[in-house]
Amino acid sequence: MQEGSKYMTYEFSGVLAGHLQDFISEKRGIGYIYNTEAKHLSRFSRFSLDYEVPPDSLPEELVRAWIAKKPTDSDRNQYSRYSLIGQFARYMVRMGCPAYVPGAGDIGKTHRTFIPYIFTHDEIRALFSVFDSMETPLRSGAPRRKDIMPVLFRLLYCCGLRASEAATLKGGDVDLEKGVLTIRNSKFGKTRYVPMSGQITARCAEYDRTRLADKGGDDWFFAAPDGGHYDTRTIYSIFRDCLWKAGISHGGRGNGPRVHDLRHTFAVHCLQKWTAAGEDLTTALPRLSAYMGHHDFSATEQYLRLTAEVYPEISALLDEKYGYIIPKMEDPLYEEN
Repeated sequence: MQEGSKYMTYEFSGVLAGHLQDFISEKRGIGYIYNTEAKHLSRFSRFSLDYEVPPDSLPEELVRAWIAKKPTDSDRNQYSRYSLIGQFARYMVRMGCPAYVPGAGDIGKTHRTFIPYIFTHDEIRALFSVFDSMETPLRSGAPRRKDIMPVLFRLLYCCGLRASEAATLKGGDVDLEKGVLTIRNSKFGKTRYVPMSGQITARCAEYDRTRLADKGGDDWFFAAPDGGHYDTRTIYSIFRDCLWKAGISHGGRGNGPRVHDLRHTFAVHCLQKWTAAGEDLTTALPRLSAYMGHHDFSATEQYLRLTAEVYPEISALLDEKYGYIIPKMEDPLYEEN
């Protein structure tokens, strides 16, 4: 494995190696970073060495073996393999190669059970009360964590950022005069600009006056004790601890609430506010989509259904005015960090 500016390069084995590399190149050519997917497809190429694979083909036996559920598999892990190999199979077919394209029946429908956790307004208040009262334990290796986390989590909820986007902000990405965040190389490899409210800008400015800035180095806005930035696992660990202190129960591994559900909650609370105020959602949804950095409009549309389900008092209004664009929740919204 080699590291480039933003793309990771992995080694591929077997007769499918060239096709796999071409498939990844195509995905990256249309804007995807595709690093995690490339890693999994590298594993798939090694897995294929145990099977007889005719040149320029993707046999059913290999595909079924790859997506078969393993004893330690979660539904999500199995579905990830199924989804990725399905994309590759359809690419092979487009290239004129015989390939087995798996269907949903090959793994069942267990992957459709996840539903994002939408925090109530009371839960948000309780959670941020815990963030704001964080203390530094004696002999702590992270004495500034209590100053960083209340600001970082506010960017997740108040600006709808992904945890990885907030964690990798640099000092120059936070324009405190204009109140704008620059999100670089986000999920789809694009840069976007995220305006902040006056209140959030002021909170960032207050934090900025005391943060550890390294103008000659990486200058992470949320610098970790080792000089790098906080990783998402550390952020999740802190989040879980604060959930418990706020009295919000966790459903166990894979059931949430997750850190990413703050982003989902931001979108639903925005739509709730706009609907109650009589805003025209046909013009508001594209703004929300661009603000959140969605790859296409369909991801944002899913929040309409979530809003109607979480706030039944506005469900009739949504159905009456926007029923034609509200999607059915046959496959609940799921979005990676």
